[in-house]
Amino acid sequence: MLGDDVLRDMKERLEKAAKGGTELYLDGRPVSADELAWACCVNEEAVYMPDYVLSQDGKLAQLRYDRVRQT
Repeated sequence: MLGDDVLRDMKERLEKAAKGGTELYLDGRPVSADELAWACCVNEEAVYMPDYVLSQDGKLAQLRYDRVRQT
């Protein structure tokens, strides 16, 4: 697992985004900032790639984290 500082920093950034109206997703399902940060920090073998989805007016609407599996 990544360090507590990394987990805390990621959770804070995700919470800020969620409070601003950004929806958070992990592997296609909606999640909380806490769940998303935990999943990304605990699964060290997996690489997560965020997709930034913008609304029609150009604001960040969704952060979608999908696991990238190495073959």
